[in-house]
Amino acid sequence: MKVELLTGEQLRGAVVKALGDMKTKAMEMGIEGVAVASVLGAGESIDWIGEMKVVGIPYKQEEGWNLVAIAWSKCAEVIATGADSGNPEHKKIVGELGFVGGAYGEHEGCRMAFAFSGALSEEDLEVARYGISKMKCYISELIGEKPKTCKDVEFNHLATPVRKEQFIQTTIVVDDIHKAAKAWAALLDVPEPVIWVNHLEGNAEYPYTYRGKDIPCDLQMCVIEMGNWVLELHQVDKTPSTFREFQDKHAFGVHHIGFEVGDARDEVIRELKQMGFDTERTVGVYPGSSWTIVDTEDVLGVNLNIKPKR
Repeated sequence: MKVELLTGEQLRGAVVKALGDMKTKAMEMGIEGVAVASVLGAGESIDWIGEMKVVGIPYKQEEGWNLVAIAWSKCAEVIATGADSGNPEHKKIVGELGFVGGAYGEHEGCRMAFAFSGALSEEDLEVARYGISKMKCYISELIGEKPKTCKDVEFNHLATPVRKEQFIQTTIVVDDIHKAAKAWAALLDVPEPVIWVNHLEGNAEYPYTYRGKDIPCDLQMCVIEMGNWVLELHQVDKTPSTFREFQDKHAFGVHHIGFEVGDARDEVIRELKQMGFDTERTVGVYPGSSWTIVDTEDVLGVNLNIKPKR
């Protein structure tokens, strides 16, 4: 089925399912409010399909917030600007309130505006972006596109195998890096590691991409030396990245393990790609080396970081 042939009812059904996912997400986060979504299908129709779901209460009586009105205003801003709501650089529009918490997305020609209202701005936006991600999955299912997964990949022996002695790194996504760093230091009886912000952004000389796109992000991170390998802790921001994707899917845990394979890097990547794995989940180049996150978590239970040298 082509996306242009999706009916309004099919899209509406997908929107309702995605809103249900948003409600579940909000409940897991312990927040209440209003989730709304509006979608414009591919083709010549100009009719947006809209739905709403309430999580707990539709208003905050003490503060005087009408969460229904605010949620729809976010959605309306997203539709009008084709971008996330609350951007101070947006040209002011009559009726726009400028609240953060509305997310914009496109998939297979469909345009999507999802919003949540009722919690902190960053929490509202997290729930809205989660709705966008689920809606993309439902659209893919409707048009018969196989979901992006490697569960069916048969992992064969590599002609250029990765050696166990090449293991150099375990990277964990954590909720609070200061708390986690302190706990790990206490567990290992070592000094607390220095925490810094790693700004990931590519340029002509040193590219950085996430899922093939140039999307900069900031990571709070620290490193604990473990002898022949290192333990890395990462706390992610709200920007799309391999780490944000992992957190949205799994919450927290081991994101990847790393291997230093030297000159065999290109051959290892080629073989993994040939098997069917997405070898462009993240590709970053920095002075003297590079890192490639291979999307293997559905088969290995963890992603791989393949580096020529550390």
